[in-house]
Amino acid sequence: MNSDRNVDSYKRFYTDMNFDRAGLFEALKRTYDCSTVLYPGCSIHITPSFYFPHVIYVDKSAAAEEFFNDARSILEFVNSNKKYKQSAYIQFIHGDYTKPLPVREENYDLLISLYAGEISKSCIKYVKPGGIILTNNHHRDAEDALGDSMAILDAIVYKRGRKYVIDKNASKNHTEIYNKHGKSKRDMKNTSRGMEYVDNQCYFVLRKNK
Repeated sequence: MNSDRNVDSYKRFYTDMNFDRAGLFEALKRTYDCSTVLYPGCSIHITPSFYFPHVIYVDKSAAAEEFFNDARSILEFVNSNKKYKQSAYIQFIHGDYTKPLPVREENYDLLISLYAGEISKSCIKYVKPGGIILTNNHHRDAEDALGDSMAILDAIVYKRGRKYVIDKNASKNHTEIYNKHGKSKRDMKNTSRGMEYVDNQCYFVLRKNK
């Protein structure tokens, strides 16, 4: 696969569409200081690697497999854009995250559970006790996770202007939070640059029980 085309695909689908959510991961890094990350259902969304030095990506799609096969150019691109000192570590697993994965349980600081179903249910076992899960409710994943006794709500994340705000003072009443913030609101707008995503999502940060 052409290396430039590979990186261009990421830029076209995420950076150019204003859907990389870099500010979301920057806020998480600043607040929780995670290092090791598991990202099931990742597609080609490599933005987390700009903020977290060790990320395992998991996806069963052929497009994701083809993208990550160009490991050298991806790593070079990440290392030229990362916000930390050490070299980035990236691994891709081509497979179904609802099946057992070839990774250690209770090994990751952060589980990213976005825009794909059953991630929290299938993969919370890989999160360290006291580690966190970032989710939304695109496939009712937040609703399922909020009802799971293995994790408790630690914060909600919403966008205020151009910044992502992590609110740890949110109500702990799951029904109230879901009714107020849990509806999927992703939308698009037409700008001078073309079509862009408007990130109206509310994100949930859950902490795995120790």
